[in-house]
Amino acid sequence: MATAPSEPSEEEMLQAVERRVSRPGIAVSLSAPGAASLSWQSVFECGIVRSIERRDEYHQRARGRSVHGGLAKRATYTDLVAHPVTPPSDPGTPKRTELIREGSLGEVACGDCVEGRKDCKACKGAGSHACHRHVECDMCRGGPDACWECDGTGHPRTHRVRRTASRPEGAAERAECTRCRRPEVACPRCLGERQVPCPRCQGAGQVTCEACMGQKRLRHEECGGTGVFTVWTEGVVTHTPDADELASGYPPLTRLRKGAWRTAELTAATEKLPDFVADAHRERLVPLLAVRDGEVRRRVTLRCLPVARVTIPGDPDHVFYAFPGNGDDGGIEVIRRPSRERVKALAWAAAAVVALAAVLTLTFVR
Repeated sequence: MATAPSEPSEEEMLQAVERRVSRPGIAVSLSAPGAASLSWQSVFECGIVRSIERRDEYHQRARGRSVHGGLAKRATYTDLVAHPVTPPSDPGTPKRTELIREGSLGEVACGDCVEGRKDCKACKGAGSHACHRHVECDMCRGGPDACWECDGTGHPRTHRVRRTASRPEGAAERAECTRCRRPEVACPRCLGERQVPCPRCQGAGQVTCEACMGQKRLRHEECGGTGVFTVWTEGVVTHTPDADELASGYPPLTRLRKGAWRTAELTAATEKLPDFVADAHRERLVPLLAVRDGEVRRRVTLRCLPVARVTIPGDPDHVFYAFPGNGDDGGIEVIRRPSRERVKALAWAAAAVVALAAVLTLTFVR
């Protein structure tokens, strides 16, 4: 329903312009033929917000048991299309409703684990990895210096000259070789063996798996360590706002915002447009108001301000805009603006001044 009185007549608009241009002692009449020209440039705005409903079904699976996550507390349905879901009271508010198909909520075994645990992939359930029992001695590098008599082979060469006397000052004392049994000839670390026990496994040949720390089995993350999955059919009803608008062009007047706008709000597609919507605006608006697929609620906001453009042949330098005011007196406001011809004339005059200034400047410079 419109919230403002009917649109003022052309006569009322002309009378308001008369009061604007009249001077003390000089009355101006614009009602005579040819005294003034009036055209309507009413401003119109329309904002439409619809709530569009969509219903979808999904087969869902989540790790863990159904008692978790509140699934058992959700509302159920048997026929998603027919299930009643109240749309939001404000069509501009989004809403999502999640339902569960009746009888679809259940649990299934994981199938890829045993009671939520699975063999460690890194060690394949062994709990450890094979490891070399010995590594090359880091002192003699596993070379001939492992033993100066047998080179670490266990077979001394009788013609070899002992190098005991040539040991560099400060070098480590040589030890008895465990292979050739000669004293003071072997690397003090490996004792002629060229190798030392592996520092990781201490010569055991096995090292604990770092992934499972020797436990052989790990928590199965896919099912959350529960060994089961919850399955259900989910029905989702969404209400999504969909906005649209229609507006006519504005005269270049910011004061129009303070005018007495005619307003109306429609909430149903069957409601009629108010009388203040002009025929030209109605033709553009009617197709926009058609019901959209999935539309369940709407809010149409209409605003209109009747604006009259008045030109006076006796005052070609100005254009007058008249519109209902929003003051206490409820009268018609009139705004005077330079006409297009006046603006052009001023622009040409300014250009001429600039050109003359340029000529004078060049004359004096020369």
